[in-house]
Formats: sequence, C-alpha cells, structure tokens
Amino acid sequence: MIQPVELKIARRTLLRRERMLPIPGELLVSKGQTVTPDTVVAKTEVLPGDPYVIDLKSEFHQTLTAKQVSEAMLKRVGDRVAAGEPIAEIARGMLRERHQVRSPVDGIVEFISRAYGRVLIREDPKSAMPVANVAVAKQLDIWPSSLRMYMRYREGDEVKQGAVLADSPSVSGMDYSYSPISGIIEKIDTRTGYVTIVRPARPTLVDAYLSGRIESTTAELGAVVTCTAAHIQGVFGVGFENYGYLKMVASDPGKIVDADDLTGELRDKVFVAGQKVTLEAVRKAAAGGARGFITGGMDHLDLVGFVGSEIGVGITGQEDVPLTIVLTEGFGGMRMADWTFDLLREHEGKLVSFNGSTQVRAGVIRPEVVIPLAGDDGPTSPEEIAPGGQLASGSRVRLLRKPYFGAWGTVIELPLEAQRIETEATLRVARVKLEDGGEVTVPEANIEVF
Repeated sequence: MIQPVELKIARRTLLRRERMLPIPGELLVSKGQTVTPDTVVAKTEVLPGDPYVIDLKSEFHQTLTAKQVSEAMLKRVGDRVAAGEPIAEIARGMLRERHQVRSPVDGIVEFISRAYGRVLIREDPKSAMPVANVAVAKQLDIWPSSLRMYMRYREGDEVKQGAVLADSPSVSGMDYSYSPISGIIEKIDTRTGYVTIVRPARPTLVDAYLSGRIESTTAELGAVVTCTAAHIQGVFGVGFENYGYLKMVASDPGKIVDADDLTGELRDKVFVAGQKVTLEAVRKAAAGGARGFITGGMDHLDLVGFVGSEIGVGITGQEDVPLTIVLTEGFGGMRMADWTFDLLREHEGKLVSFNGSTQVRAGVIRPEVVIPLAGDDGPTSPEEIAPGGQLASGSRVRLLRKPYFGAWGTVIELPLEAQRIETEATLRVARVKLEDGGEVTVPEANIEVF
C-alpha cells in the first residue's frame, strides 16, 4: 500500500489546543484573554482522592452471590455518592429487616466486583480532609505521655488510609487506632495525645503552551487556546512541551551540528540543526540552559545515551530530560527537507512552542513545532507546504525501509505488472531516481509520497 505523507507542514494555519486539569481546580483565565506559553491557565492543589474498598460480605455479615450483590446495589459505576449515603441494601430475617451499607466518603463509585462482593469508591479530592487530628491516646485509653510507646510510626513517616497508627493491650484483647486519611505524620503530641496527619498536596499547573488567545473556557478545568501559526510536524521526538527562541546553527539542511557549532548565549534557545545533531552538542546545549533541538535526524544510540535508557517505540514525551528534541525526518543522518529548513530559517529569533511527544500506534501523536504568527484569525484552510499525494511518475518520494531508509528521490517509472523482489514476494514496485543520481526499484509499500 502506498503511504501518502501524513506529516503536516503549514506556512500558516489556525491551531487549537485543549489545556485541561486532570481533576477540578481553579480556572485563572477568561475568554478572549491573550496568553503566552508560560501563562498559567488553571491550577489545583489537591491530589486525586484515595480509593475506599467496601467489602459487602463483611458489612452484611453474610456470603453474597454475584446475583445478590447486583440486587443489593443501590448505585452503579460512575454514580456520585455523599458520605453516609446508602450504596447497598438487603432484607433478611423473618421480618425482612433492611440492612444498609453507607459510603464512608464523598466520591464516585469506580468499580463493583460482583464475584467478590466489593465496591471501590474514589474519594472526591475536594472533600478530602487536608489534615486529620487523631485522638490516639483516648482511643487506646492510655496516658498521652506514653503515646510514643504504642505508636507504629514516627514523625515524617508516610501512612495509608486505614493503616494501624498504634495499638495497645486491653481487657478484650487489643485496641487499635487507625489512620483516617493517607498522608504524612507531622506531629505526635505527648501532651494532648493527638497525632496530626497532613495530606500532602503538590500544586498541578496547566500552562497555555501557545502564544495566542483563549477561545473558550471550562469551569474548574481549563480552556481552549487558539493561535495563527506556522506548523511543522516531525516523525519522532523525546521530551514534553517546551518553548524557546528559534536559532539556526546549521547553514544548510545537510549540515551535521556538533558541540563546536554552539556559540554565544545558549539559554532559552531552540536550535535548528541540519541532517544530524551529535550527542556532544545536545549535552552542551542542555548544560547551557537551551530548551531543545529541531533536527533532521539523530543517531539512535546518541538519543538513548541522552535519555539514559532505551526509548519505547510506542509512546514518548514523559522522559526526564533537560530539553526537548524533535526529529523531522528520522534516525541517523537524515537531511532535513528543504521546505522545513527554509520555514524555520524564515522565523529565526521568534518564540516557538514545541513538543517531543510521539505515539506511533492507535491514536497517533506526532511531535510538533508551533511558530505563532501576527494576526488573530487563521486561513479558512491551511496553507500547507508539503501535502500528501498519489503515487505517479514524477512524484517526490521518501523511502521507508533499509537499505534506502530516509533517502529522497523522484519516481521515474511505475511498472504495470507486479515483480518479484529480494524477499521472493511478488509486489507492485516503483523505479525511483535518488538525489545522488542512483536508480533503485522498491515496493510501493515502502514509499512515502510528498
């Protein structure tokens, strides 16, 4: 099957990006507001709620079949519940007395196991207690001054909701004090007998990523940012969203950029290389505070050396790296396409947003470079530089498989009959004249059409 290129390279287009929190928080922008990449759109200072597992068999003190669990449930998966609200009910005994199980917290029913008779409720983070003061000495009927003798944890220790904080012997056996929340033991007070547990909250911020305008907002979650921009999609990248000032360090799209090519101020720069950037250049740029590289290619081993581990082929973008790298052509020495190089050179010095996140399987995500342009309204249709096309004599193509992977050329012949190739398969092929003057015959399935 012929592969029309799916990469979008547009001189001017209108882009929209959703910028949303994973959980409700505070919206900090308004519709129509002008934003820059570092503008904070929304923030939240709470963590996702703890999961609470309720064992219906234990609560009802009887064994339940899957059918009985279904009949007992008053709530379904996805339903919101309040603390103390009944979630399950059964009738038993001669008088058919009703017995209920109630939700211990405000939250959402996330899972129901009918086979095991268990219900998982995800606590609403907004209603979760940020601090819990537990009267441990009173619960255990001990002197506050002796509290530390019975504690299982010390200050600074992390505890999970439901964990035993302390225990002591009693007439009936053992008494226990449980943690009502997950958090950190902040204080064990031997004067009052209380233990203070603090629920850690790390702020989660969502920035605008683009220089543009707020098109619409969603209360407590975020907004849609829009901008008119030049847009370049790459084939692979590492590193998450970033932004910086575009700087050309390659004089032509075929240049290999090394550490010696990086001169002057490096901080906040997004460097444009040619066919390849070396590991030494990337490390020098990172040490100098650069934001990233846009390059035709990079040796796979150099990329692995920079990341510090083998790179997953399924999805990237979550690597703990100091800068972002976008490959516009592929691995190895891959001359950057002229139209890509010329477009980047045209906008040298501008503030650009770029993202190395790549997903090659279902729900394809491609790394991108966004160069905001003057003006608020984009064209009704993108002004694309490199649209895909149908394979025909004279088509500009790139080859996708070894030994010609990444090579550019022009189709000079499309034989009507399928031909047997080296693997002994019989396929439709094309004769391609490469840029170096050589001519090769390759399967149509190994051709990307530009």
